[in-house]
Order: sequence, then structure tokens, then C-alpha cells
Amino acid sequence: MALESLSQSLTEQYRCRRCLLLKRLDLTTSAFHWSERAEAQGEAMKAVLIPIREVLTPESDVSIAHVLAARADLSRLVPATSAAARRGTCCAVNKVLMGDVPDRGGRPNELEAPMPSWQSRREDRGGRRAGRQGWGRRKKKK
Repeated sequence: MALESLSQSLTEQYRCRRCLLLKRLDLTTSAFHWSERAEAQGEAMKAVLIPIREVLTPESDVSIAHVLAARADLSRLVPATSAAARRGTCCAVNKVLMGDVPDRGGRPNELEAPMPSWQSRREDRGGRRAGRQGWGRRKKKK
């Protein structure tokens, strides 16, 4: 009973996550259709994407039996950036080395806030005298 309750809870969470990922996929693929080049290739793109997307559903086919039958070594998580994971995903793109890239900053802890420039009222020699407000005042008629 406890195992069934846990399974139901996990199924609901996975369904929610899969719905989110499928929505992101839909939005990403729709963004590809916005370009000018996609107008000419739009039907070909749809012919490829629609059958793939129809197979992907929010419901998972993993059951309690699948979890209980899984080997113990499948439960070990390997970081995606580890050497073991990189060996399995080796391709020509991974071997490309980037040259020097300009530093664009973006580190807020290194920024210093600009100091405001304070001026006294006497230094302000604008049209009116500083400190005096003339809102709504009219000159007297002579």
C-alpha cells in the first residue's frame, strides 16, 4: 500500500515535469518556424516534427514493476560533465577548441556602484534661484 502511494505520487510529479518539458519543446519548435527560411521549409519541418511529437505523451509507462526490476547500478547518478559521461558522448564537435574570447563581464560582485555627484544649491545657477519655488505664481498686472 505504501509502495503504491509512493508510485502514484511519483507518477503525478513525472507527469507534471513531462508536461513542462513538452511545452518547452513545442515552444522551441514553433520558434524555428518564425524565420524567413522556415517559410519555404515549413511543411517539410512539420512532416518531420509532428510524428515525433505525437509519440511523446505526458503519461509515463514506468511502473512499480519496472522500478523493482531495475539493476542497482542504474540508481547511481553520474554527473554529465564527468570523464565517464564524456567518453560516451565523444564527437567531432567536442574536440573543437575555442580561441580567446573577450571578457564581457556580467559578474555583479565585481561592479562598483557609481557615486552620485552632489552639488550644493548655491552651485546650481539655473534660471531661478535655488530653493525658491514659483509654481502657480503670476505676475501682477500693472
